[in-house]
Amino acid sequence: MKNQVKRLVVAAISSSSVFALTWIWYQSTDKQQNSHTNEKPLAYVGKVVDDIQRRPATRLLWQLVNSGEPLYDGEAIRTSDRGEVRIQFTDSDRYLDLEPESLIVIKKSQGEIALDLMEGSLFVNAKAGNEDGNAPGLVLNSANGKVDLSQASASLSKGSGNSVDVQVLEGKASVKSKDGKSQEISTGSFGALGASGLQFDKNSVKITSPNLQKPVAMNADDLQPIPIKWSGFPADAQVSLFTGTNRREMREMAKAPAGDSVIMAKLPFGKHYWKLVAKSANGESLGESPIYRTEIQARYAPTVTFPTADVEIPAHTNPFDMTFKWQKSDDTRQMTLQVWSDAKLTQPIATKTFTSEDSYTMPGLQEGTYYWRMTSYFNDSDKPVLGKMQKFSVKFTEMLKQASAEAAAPTPAPKPEVKPLAFTMTESQMTQYFVDSPKVNMSWGAENMQNVSAYRVRLHDETQTAADVQPVEVKENKLTAAVPKPGRYIASIEAVDKDGQVVGSGTSQAITVTPMPILKAPLFIPNEGPLQASMDGRSTLEWNKIDGAADYELVIKKDGKELKRTKYKNTSTAIRNLLPGEYEVMISAQDTYGRAGETGPVRKLIVPDKSNLKAPTLKKIKVN
Repeated sequence: MKNQVKRLVVAAISSSSVFALTWIWYQSTDKQQNSHTNEKPLAYVGKVVDDIQRRPATRLLWQLVNSGEPLYDGEAIRTSDRGEVRIQFTDSDRYLDLEPESLIVIKKSQGEIALDLMEGSLFVNAKAGNEDGNAPGLVLNSANGKVDLSQASASLSKGSGNSVDVQVLEGKASVKSKDGKSQEISTGSFGALGASGLQFDKNSVKITSPNLQKPVAMNADDLQPIPIKWSGFPADAQVSLFTGTNRREMREMAKAPAGDSVIMAKLPFGKHYWKLVAKSANGESLGESPIYRTEIQARYAPTVTFPTADVEIPAHTNPFDMTFKWQKSDDTRQMTLQVWSDAKLTQPIATKTFTSEDSYTMPGLQEGTYYWRMTSYFNDSDKPVLGKMQKFSVKFTEMLKQASAEAAAPTPAPKPEVKPLAFTMTESQMTQYFVDSPKVNMSWGAENMQNVSAYRVRLHDETQTAADVQPVEVKENKLTAAVPKPGRYIASIEAVDKDGQVVGSGTSQAITVTPMPILKAPLFIPNEGPLQASMDGRSTLEWNKIDGAADYELVIKKDGKELKRTKYKNTSTAIRNLLPGEYEVMISAQDTYGRAGETGPVRKLIVPDKSNLKAPTLKKIKVN
């Protein structure tokens, strides 16, 4: 019995010793990990797909990584068989996309950001930030040399052995082999950096379509085959297209007739890996292209809110001003409105281009049927997405027809000469903003006007006519008039002499009265994913600057309970001593009138525990 007790005591002491040593080791590396408190990160984790893991330089264990987390010197990132991650470098617009089953280490050495590609493939877009003179250099290190990617957008993959395949899509990359020799890879070139230095692609295959730099945008309602065009294979070669969801598993999808240099590929929406393989008539291999990756994105035309399809619009004025309204998506860079007056589309009456607007008023329409459509252009594509052809009808009301007939009656005896009057407001003053009470400020020219006793001003909203409004008489050539509500108002003016005869008149002018818009919501940086505090509870929060903001208000909540509400003049702050857990943070801006702006989306702020290590357990202890 005593022997059994002794054995249990010895086992407990051994287990406790192992636990204590493990805890001491973990705490020592944890202190090193917390040294990042005053260190600026090299990059941030952007969009994450599936499981992505990181391993800090001072750790042996891999940890899951989430969007928004910072990356520091010496950290490794790896992806699963379906994982993808975008890494956004600080101080520039440069980024890299790490493909599935890849492993990379990010370091900072001699003022440069160095990438070590251990496994898999990645895409680097460094050319986007090469105009920033303060951005550090970006290089890829390998056992056989170094590739300078500071002025290139390139696709890189781990080849056989220690070789690295380099394909420059835009710009140029400088390659320095381990023997000190330097060579340059330009746009469209492909090379492999191996033990014998840089070997260029002997096939010299050039892809002319699609654009390897951009995704292929397609109308979501009209998916078309994608033309894949090339040059560089022998003239009599038979070229096949191989596609797949990753670089290792690709199958033959289509084959071009011998001598042709184009394949119409029927690919669904999504991301695809592909390559071209050339063979002779007897099946002998003549070469193949590098592996490319292309994304096919669905694009949508603007959502039109007015007019609806085939609607008949009653017109109260002749001519009639027609207002079009629509909603655009966030990645739309340009929209075009086209209007025709005939069903065959041979008589265009308007083609207008917009960037940020969501409405347009077309003046001067007569009674009849009109045909129109909206077209979208997106940020990453030059190909337009055409909306559906639609029509609407303008029909004059009976009251308007009667008024037009009366206007066509014989004119009375000649009256005094009527000289033109014109409003003197600038184009920007045609939209007037208010904070407390809506009002309209008007002014007009009085040059060359004689015998003017007063001015008659009519101001009405767009649903009324000038004949329904009682004019206001003023002596000066300006007027400030209160209006009941925001909206679009029509102003007209006449000059009269002492007998009440009209001696001056001008065209109507549309003036929009709208509340002074509140400020847009600032957004935390980075834009996606939860915000991550450091291991010591220090949280550095940053947000973008909003024009017109006097200060910013930060609100911190936990479990729905407000913990802190603070105003800042600048666009960043550091919060200390938060306990581990999840918090909700919100940011809003306040303008110079003291009005609160929009509140940004609620973001999670994660303050991690300082340890996630479990105590060791005893297994298979045999007691005699």
